[in-house]
Amino acid sequence: MLRDWADRMYLKGMMRVQAMLKREEGDTNFISILIILGVVVILAGVFMAFKDQIVGQVNNIINNFTIH
Repeated sequence: MLRDWADRMYLKGMMRVQAMLKREEGDTNFISILIILGVVVILAGVFMAFKDQIVGQVNNIINNFTIH
């Protein structure tokens, strides 16, 4: 009788552990955040590498605005 109870408790515990390991809630959000962070880091690197050229082009565009 005690052995049956112990076996049932063991099986219930194992089922809960397996269910917890298979549950994938929030994983897609985590991956999305990593992808967005990667894009931001890449854009920051590109801006830092070419900032003089980017700022020069933006200044040229702004200076070419005319008021009518």
